[in-house]
Amino acid sequence: MERTLNMDKFLIVDDHPVVLDGLGLLLRDLNPTSSFFTAFSGREAIDLVNENRDLDWIFMDVKLPDADGIELLSQLETRKITANIVVLSSDSSPSTIDRALQHSASGFLSKSFDRLELKQCIQDIKCGRIYLDAQLQVELNHYRQSVLAERQHIEASLTQRQRQTLFYLAQGYSNREIAGSIKVTESTVKSHVQALMALFEAHNRTHCVAEAMRLGIL
Repeated sequence: MERTLNMDKFLIVDDHPVVLDGLGLLLRDLNPTSSFFTAFSGREAIDLVNENRDLDWIFMDVKLPDADGIELLSQLETRKITANIVVLSSDSSPSTIDRALQHSASGFLSKSFDRLELKQCIQDIKCGRIYLDAQLQVELNHYRQSVLAERQHIEASLTQRQRQTLFYLAQGYSNREIAGSIKVTESTVKSHVQALMALFEAHNRTHCVAEAMRLGIL
């Protein structure tokens, strides 16, 4: 059987035992001489990283019980971890992928991956390439060209008060409640809401919040 790896050190981070066991078996099949560590949470992962600075690979879920995977990636960046980091997720939305890659992930695998895709992922990363399934790459490119550009335009236009108003709109606050929370008049809040709906090209408050969530602003 062809082997693709050498005596590498792996850390697998996921709160689902089936994923930990299944991925571990696949990786051991590719190279039985490698050593493996597993973590069920972000805190466990950080502890293991601190104890094993020479890790070669980290495979991690983007959603953990005690940590957001993107935040965990940020912590690993701060610690100047040199391991190749592959993000695993059932959420393969372009926004999630984009955020992961921005925080130094070396690749992204949907949890529906198989042995062949895992092998390709590792080979690409070892060759210095970022791994992303071809269809996901197309979706990411479209996202970056359209949705991300739209988000950046809107974020550049939002004032601090409008951001605060948007936050409270998402919580379901009335204009009067928002006015009390950000210490302005109710008429000022009304103006902020109107400006937000124009900026997001929204028909109503609910639509405005939905657009902000779609763009990753909320």
